[in-house]
Amino acid sequence: MLSTLALKYCHQILFDLEFLIRKEFKFKKLPTIVRMLIIQLMDPAERLHYNKATLIENTALAINKMSGVFNMDGLEMVFTKVTPSLIRLKNIFSNDTFESSWLKITLHEIVLNSEIVNIFLNMADRRKEFYIFDCDMPLDFKHENAFKFGTICYFDARWVTLSDMLNIRAVENVTLGETTLTSIEVRYFISRWINCPRDMFKSMTITAMEIIQLGGLFNKLVVLEHDMNPPNIGYFTLAKSTSRAHKLLFIDYTLNAVVLSAWKPYDNADRYGNIKEKFKNVYEIMELLEKEKTLENELEESRDVTKQREYRDQIQELERKIHELGVVYRDGRATI
Repeated sequence: MLSTLALKYCHQILFDLEFLIRKEFKFKKLPTIVRMLIIQLMDPAERLHYNKATLIENTALAINKMSGVFNMDGLEMVFTKVTPSLIRLKNIFSNDTFESSWLKITLHEIVLNSEIVNIFLNMADRRKEFYIFDCDMPLDFKHENAFKFGTICYFDARWVTLSDMLNIRAVENVTLGETTLTSIEVRYFISRWINCPRDMFKSMTITAMEIIQLGGLFNKLVVLEHDMNPPNIGYFTLAKSTSRAHKLLFIDYTLNAVVLSAWKPYDNADRYGNIKEKFKNVYEIMELLEKEKTLENELEESRDVTKQREYRDQIQELERKIHELGVVYRDGRATI
């Protein structure tokens, strides 16, 4: 009974959102039943050490003991309201337990400077997540690891430049809130993303400083338009590099925001589930559209009547297959 109740409370303080605002894990403020369990798990030497250790050391000891009792995938650490000192942060992350076991760090409504942000970015790891919400970032901020977490979210991204974004590689998710990016810069970035020889990200959200105009971006691309509710417009296209694992690209934009997604050829249906069942054939459709475009170019260049007839027959067959997969043409644009 003792262990069951104690573990239930330990799980609550670690995972319940209500407890995420705690500034520190104070052993003496835990219910007696929980302290008894943790002390029971200690050997005699650890119990003696506990009375002499610092708050950070005792917290690390409690975490280590609890992780031996039930599965802990990683710590989520939230620094909110009160700005931590550099000394406190260095003490926390010089501890082996905190340095190795954290999975997600969130900074929320604290006063930031470059030194504080650098401490976190120096620990960049593509297996981990880093979020900054409702904090003003230094406008001249720079760090080589700014986009080297698996998931990165900067609500204040006015410091982010186009050059910073072009260096993103092999991450999961990127969110840029307020930026100083223009429509031209966003369009250029999307073009570079499509043509990049390596995967940059699986999902990226960008909020520009003005309404985004993508006119001209798709002139030389084969695209499949997704009929969404205005003013939302979505386009599927394929990455130009055949070496990329996530070749199927989706561009969804409205007003001054754009969401870019990259999928492996046939994993988009799994990701969306039944909600987007009609997307399950998108990669096959895109391949057929690419072949159709290639044949149309060859037909235009050919002067051989026999070849022209062959090209027309092949194009007609491709159009039939594309239609069977649910594609319609509106104003000459393939739409699903």
